Amino acid sequence: MFEKLTRLRAELERITPRYEEITAKYEDIKAKIREEEVTQIIGVVDKVNMTPEQLAEYLGVREEKKPAPSKNKKSAQGKKTAETKTADEYAESSAGSDDQNTTNVGMEDILNESY
Repeated sequence: MFEKLTRLRAELERITPRYEEITAKYEDIKAKIREEEVTQIIGVVDKVNMTPEQLAEYLGVREEKKPAPSKNKKSAQGKKTAETKTADEYAESSAGSDDQNTTNVGMEDILNESY
């Protein structure tokens, strides 16, 4: 009466170790990919002689303090602070610098080579 259920349980028991092994390999490969991506990024930054701070500035990444929780979320979301810049605003503010434009061209060349 329960032959099918017994067969399915036996099959599950048989393939569980393989599943766990494959899952572990999957996670290991994902970690290795992430590590290699980081290594490649560091290599690109090193090629253009940038510091991590310069790269963060170039990408528009800012270390922001977490704001205190607001009681009124709608009004907090609608406000734009002077510290927050969009990528377009950042590009416009740095567009006038010839040195920055030279760095941009060099960075684009290196990134295009790596892909």
